[in-house]
Amino acid sequence: MKLHKLNIQAFGPFAQTEKIDFSDLGDNPLFLIDGPTGAGKSSILHAVCYALYGETTDEDRKDMGVRSDNAADETLTELTLEFSIRGQHYRITRIPTQQRKAKRGDGFTEQKSQAHLVKILDDGEEQTVVTKKVKDANEQIKVIVGLSAQQFRQVMVLPQGKFRELLLANSTDRQAILSTLFQTEIYQRIEQLLKTKAGNIEREYARFKEQITEALNEVFVDGKENLIAAVLDSKLKQDKLNQTKLSVEKQRQLSHNQVESAQAIATLFTNKKLKQQGLAQHVQQQNLVEQKREQLTLAKQALLIAPEFNALQQGQVDLQNNDSQYQLALQSQQQLVVGLEQATKHLAVTTEQHQQRDSFVNQGNTLQGYKQTLSGLNQLQQQSKQCQTQEQLAITEQAELKRQFNQFTERSENGLKLIHDLHQELQGKAQMVRVQQTLRQQTNCLTTLQTIEQNRAKLLEKITQLEKSFNQVKQQYEQATHNANHVEMLWHSNQAAILAQTLQADTPCPVCGAIEHPQPATSTEQMSKATKEHVDIARKEQNKLLHAQSEADKVFSGAKQELTQLEQQKQNLVAELGEDFNKTLVQLNDELNGLSKQIVELETKENNLPKWQQAQQEMQKQLAPISQKIAELELNLPALQANSVAAKTKLQTAEQALPEQYRSAQELETAINNNNNQIETLDTNLRNAQHQHQKASNDSSAINATIEQISANKTTLTARVEKLSLSWQQSLNDSVFESVTAFQQAIISNELLEKLAGQIKHYDQSLQGFQSELSVLDEQLKGKVEPDLEQLNANLIEQQRLYKQAEDNWALAQNQHSKLQDTLTKITRIEAEQEDNKKQFEVIGTLASAASGKGNVKVSLERFVLGDLLDSVLAIASKRLHIMSKGQYRLVRQDEGTQKRNVTAGLDLAIDDAYTGKTRPVATLSGGESFMASLSLALGLSDVVQQRSGGIQLDTLFIDEGFGSLDQESLQLAIQTLIDLQATGRTIGIISHVSELKEQMALRIDVQSSRAGSSITTIGV
Repeated sequence: MKLHKLNIQAFGPFAQTEKIDFSDLGDNPLFLIDGPTGAGKSSILHAVCYALYGETTDEDRKDMGVRSDNAADETLTELTLEFSIRGQHYRITRIPTQQRKAKRGDGFTEQKSQAHLVKILDDGEEQTVVTKKVKDANEQIKVIVGLSAQQFRQVMVLPQGKFRELLLANSTDRQAILSTLFQTEIYQRIEQLLKTKAGNIEREYARFKEQITEALNEVFVDGKENLIAAVLDSKLKQDKLNQTKLSVEKQRQLSHNQVESAQAIATLFTNKKLKQQGLAQHVQQQNLVEQKREQLTLAKQALLIAPEFNALQQGQVDLQNNDSQYQLALQSQQQLVVGLEQATKHLAVTTEQHQQRDSFVNQGNTLQGYKQTLSGLNQLQQQSKQCQTQEQLAITEQAELKRQFNQFTERSENGLKLIHDLHQELQGKAQMVRVQQTLRQQTNCLTTLQTIEQNRAKLLEKITQLEKSFNQVKQQYEQATHNANHVEMLWHSNQAAILAQTLQADTPCPVCGAIEHPQPATSTEQMSKATKEHVDIARKEQNKLLHAQSEADKVFSGAKQELTQLEQQKQNLVAELGEDFNKTLVQLNDELNGLSKQIVELETKENNLPKWQQAQQEMQKQLAPISQKIAELELNLPALQANSVAAKTKLQTAEQALPEQYRSAQELETAINNNNNQIETLDTNLRNAQHQHQKASNDSSAINATIEQISANKTTLTARVEKLSLSWQQSLNDSVFESVTAFQQAIISNELLEKLAGQIKHYDQSLQGFQSELSVLDEQLKGKVEPDLEQLNANLIEQQRLYKQAEDNWALAQNQHSKLQDTLTKITRIEAEQEDNKKQFEVIGTLASAASGKGNVKVSLERFVLGDLLDSVLAIASKRLHIMSKGQYRLVRQDEGTQKRNVTAGLDLAIDDAYTGKTRPVATLSGGESFMASLSLALGLSDVVQQRSGGIQLDTLFIDEGFGSLDQESLQLAIQTLIDLQATGRTIGIISHVSELKEQMALRIDVQSSRAGSSITTIGV
């Protein structure tokens, strides 16, 4: 990874915006970051790390601790870094969480952290990768760079005070770093894959063995040889019982055929009886059917003359309706005559009232003249009011300005005193912060200790309960084992008794082969109730409780181990607290809260100090304009008072020319509206009266015409009814009906007519059907006798019982033979699969054991590969360390054989001392020696990673301090080593205030400090 540009704004000691263009230093520069102590040299590395990962090289710094104390309130803390890796160009911008000035008002609000990541394409276009989310940006940076923040600090940035971390890291931490850099996860996956596959094969082999045992237990046979013999015996028994079953089947079929034939004849005799009974019942209904025939005939005759009767009925109804309409019309005519007379009188009264309209019009003209007079009066009132308002405003403004002048004078004096007191308080802030950090550590330790005590008490109680539960489950398992054994013994004894029932004299026993059976087994009631299902249930319960016992033991052991860990944690915390162990958490929290409150209040005042100073200056500036404004108002006030008196005099003169009741615009407007409403009311009343009179006249004419029409319709309807009456009487005389009553009684609905016709037809068809079916049955039963079905069915039931017994015996034998044969086939198949499984385990199991570090060499596959890679790193690192240490030191790996042969060994480092001829731990090196070893290790790691075709590129290295611990000769050797490394295409930045480095390195980034904040200058470009 190569760095191109870094923009720092309001970060750490940098109050303003500082820019570093690394491209100006050259393609692969070796440069020095120089400056006095505390100026902010290390803050450049903090800025690079924070821009990438949202963390500084100092893990203790958080978001709220990176903002510059000297930055202006309106300036946000912001970092931007451009870098390239594997030919791709990126730019990331981060804004940490901070307090910023509110957009409205004088307060502050919290600015949430943000991260914006873009990819810069070859044509200069920008492709957004992450918009704002910090979490997404962190994940993308890890993918792009290939390193976590911690790994970045250990292999690309050697921060001040932490450059020994990679050198002194334990074997596990170093494995995580090397695994990421060299991408050896595949070997770890191989280890897990082999382990999983070997475990599956081993479990499969055990399962095969269990399946064979279960299969033999299901058929109650001990061994495969006995199973083969049992299969042959069961086959002979099955064949013999099959012959018996076939013989009984023939007799059963003969009886079945006889019963079927007899049932067919008996059914014919039964049908004949039923048909005879049905015919007799049918004949009894003949009189009722004949009555229905006569009713149907009369109904059809009535339908022929029904239309003329219906027409006469409708004519009479129409004539009645005409009479009703005539009466209603006469009533309406009388009402309309009265209404016309009332409308005529109302029109005359309204016409007389309308003559008053002219007087109201004259009154309106007079009121409109008053309105124009009032308009001028209103203007005079406004002028008077405006002059009075200006006079009052001037007096109010003068009083307010005097109050502000006194207030600003007082605030200015108080502000000067407040600023002076705050400078005195800020001198003790650093000591308060150190005490606060100590109290927080003590509070965290004591809180953790109390939590451990609470967890310990709960765990002791839990262990007691778990031990009780374990003993209870253990007893239940022992009882279940006893019960299962007892049930299985009963079931085996019952099976022996069932087998004994099949023994015959002079016939070999299928179990022991003996011909004599002096004492065959017998079954008891308890034995007969024990089934294979009961045995399976008991064994299942036994296995369930065995699993429960194992789980209870596992939980019990885990709880005791957890208790041991809590005891160890407690001892560590007590040792860390030391003399403060006797303090209570309440005391520490009270001290911490009080101190934190003081610090927050002090920081709030400190943040407000620039604002207070600026406010002090602003108040001083505002006093002079206020004083000048007060003097101007005192000069203008007499003229405003004179204008107010003159306007008031003009207003009084104008009011005398207008009647008092019309001096209000609202009252005058009301009088005008009332007068106009009177005129409108007179016009409206006249129009309504004229309209009502015209409508009454029209309605009277219309009702007269209607009465004439109804009278004409009555004459027509009367003649039509007389004609229909004569026609109907003639049709009735010509019909079979003697009177109208007889006709009306014969009339029925169409539905009833169809129903009668259907009933008569159904009766005739049923009578004919009974007669035909009886003729057929007489022909079929000619010469036959009704059979004895009861005797035939009894014979069939006996034959079926004999057949069922023979079939059950054969099925039992067949089932036994099939079960034995299936078991033999199953065991043969399982044995073949078990043999293949065994061959696979011989290969896979050996590989899995070796890969997981359980073989002769107690090192896992991934550690073995990483150990070989580490040897390559150490070979290169030792060359540089050998030169820098003047031939004394080399870095080597500790021998796995001396590390108790465990799987965590293999990556621990040691130092080979050529002067003593011995190897010792790297932790024994001095500060300067550790720096040289750490530098050599970092450079060697960079070389090996670059040589491999992995996805991580270590093109850049930053070294923060450490050179001051070297003597002059070692310093020159270290510088020469870095110069040689630079020639291979690396960018190397050194942070140091050693004067020799400043003299020898032309390319420098100088950091200068001041009271307003630090600044950055690039030198040698």
